[in-house]
Amino acid sequence: MMNTEKRILPKATKSSMVKLVRAKGYDVPSIYQATFERVRHTFWLRWRDKDGVPHSAYYTGAGGRPVLQVDKKWIDLTMAEVIHFGLYEEK
Repeated sequence: MMNTEKRILPKATKSSMVKLVRAKGYDVPSIYQATFERVRHTFWLRWRDKDGVPHSAYYTGAGGRPVLQVDKKWIDLTMAEVIHFGLYEEK
């Protein structure tokens, strides 16, 4: 019998990560100067704020929950936010 249950996996684009990080109160002056990397279902965004200070954000899933870390600080992230910013895919 096939398993028809869908899995929700982390997914992000550069613009969705920038929108999320800005919504969490971080200064990302320009999406064009930010760098975005992805390895499978793990995502990194790196940028410099308007004062030139470097920052990095890390987004993935762990234990069935979304996780976000900005500058080594864990940030609360709800499934409602994940859905709002389009940070998931169903497989």
